Amino acid sequence: MIAPKLDERQTTALGRLPTIKADIKDSETATLILGLPSELLIEILRHIDGRSILRCSCVCRKLKRVIDSSTELQYLIELALDCMLDGPQSTASVAERLEQLQNLRRAWILFEWKKEVRVPMPGFCHAYELVGGVFAKTSSSVGGHNQPGPRKFISSWLPSSSDPGHTLVRADIGVSTRDFAIDPSQDLIALVQSDNNFMNDSSHTEVHMRTISSNVKHPEASSPVLRTLTLSAMTSAFIQIVDDVIGMMFWMELERPHITIWNWKTGQTLVDRDGDDLPTHISDFSFISNRAYMITRGINGGSIQVFTFGDNEHEITHVANLSLPPLKSRSHLVHCAIHTGPFVAKCLPNTPFWTNQDERIYVLSVQYIQVDPDIPSARPRFFLFFKNSTPLRYIQRYREQRETSYIEVPWEEWGPRESRMLNHQVPYQWLRYVHGHRVVFPLLSGSMQVLDFNLRKTKRHVFPPQPDSKASIEIIDYPTTILSDCIFPGPVETSLPYRVSRRDELKGFSGVMIDEQRLIGLRSPSFADGDMGDLYVFAF
Repeated sequence: MIAPKLDERQTTALGRLPTIKADIKDSETATLILGLPSELLIEILRHIDGRSILRCSCVCRKLKRVIDSSTELQYLIELALDCMLDGPQSTASVAERLEQLQNLRRAWILFEWKKEVRVPMPGFCHAYELVGGVFAKTSSSVGGHNQPGPRKFISSWLPSSSDPGHTLVRADIGVSTRDFAIDPSQDLIALVQSDNNFMNDSSHTEVHMRTISSNVKHPEASSPVLRTLTLSAMTSAFIQIVDDVIGMMFWMELERPHITIWNWKTGQTLVDRDGDDLPTHISDFSFISNRAYMITRGINGGSIQVFTFGDNEHEITHVANLSLPPLKSRSHLVHCAIHTGPFVAKCLPNTPFWTNQDERIYVLSVQYIQVDPDIPSARPRFFLFFKNSTPLRYIQRYREQRETSYIEVPWEEWGPRESRMLNHQVPYQWLRYVHGHRVVFPLLSGSMQVLDFNLRKTKRHVFPPQPDSKASIEIIDYPTTILSDCIFPGPVETSLPYRVSRRDELKGFSGVMIDEQRLIGLRSPSFADGDMGDLYVFAF
């Protein structure tokens, strides 16, 4: 820990203090606590979370004075307000970390990046990822997506406001790949082997566990390869890494979806559910944590189903169903995709702080259809945004109340207060448009804006606008309404607050990705059979 340790005399004195019964109504107890030296009060307070420290500062003038005077306590408060966690010990002092955190917050709130850099990324793009400041892609010397799985792997540690970045190119990683996932904080890459590798054994799909840095078997993986049964050709797949687990949702010819989750360190299968075990009308899948996930369903108006799982295949629990807005008769949900930012297991080296993995926004992309012959055909699309705290709250409630069946949550109970529904203007061409509580949102004008759902109304989050600012910033802290008479029986009102930031420099991109410190613009269309070109990095 970066705070100075108590010396032996202070530790001895602390051990001799009488046991105090915590009762806020007992004025003698309060007096005894407040009578402690400031150094001991700081030592006590530094062991609670930042938001609790902030609440303590409202108790009395002495606590406020003590908290305001401590750089470390102020740093913990600022981390909590920005949904961040402290990084590993380094040469940077607490005061220096606090200054870096405040500068990063100021840059995002004012939407003023410090540096623009173009990073060459030539060649075709078959699969790609953006995690922990690393953009990676698989490529081949031959264009077209009907070619055998590529074996070339490029990973670029993107420039930041203080680091120039670097790129690593491997001409042949030894595996023809369909897809991959990475976690740079664990030096981990999971390579999904393409179907053309399985001429002699077509009944399994293999996932190879390698290191990004040296392309060898990952030292923490008990087995270099994970396998899942695939009796026919795989038509599409999506793979994710969350700490010690890897999950993959995939489809096979003439088959319903299949979800497999492994503990990649032990090689054990934790979840293995196919069409017979999964509910019908599944659209998509996303992790909530390394022991919980969601699936989206398109039947009966649509829902988000929440599951937890344990360390074997028999510990899967259906926790909750969160209903989407009710529909008119003959209206149906035909598409329901879900996306969130990537997970990393720990703070990256030489990084002072990192995003709390439990603090994230999810983006639900939904499309409806009205099949009433007396109503003109309509296929409206919408985006629905909600925080990770919503499914986590129902997981906690399920465990605390020891429910015996899943919790049915109607839209009226969670949607109006805990989500925001917006009209779908332009489809996303590139993924990784979400990080933490920030979302890149494309507009019909061809520009991009950033929505920040971590909206704080404190003096710490107010910065005077700069007279020469190029940014347009707006706060949406009031309810908005979606009107679609052909789909919904009435107006759909939602109220999750957010900040909108725009700049003209973000026009002309086919997509913009986002991470903790950057926006990354791409000119080429997604999966184009041609040169991907440069990445346009805007570093905050």
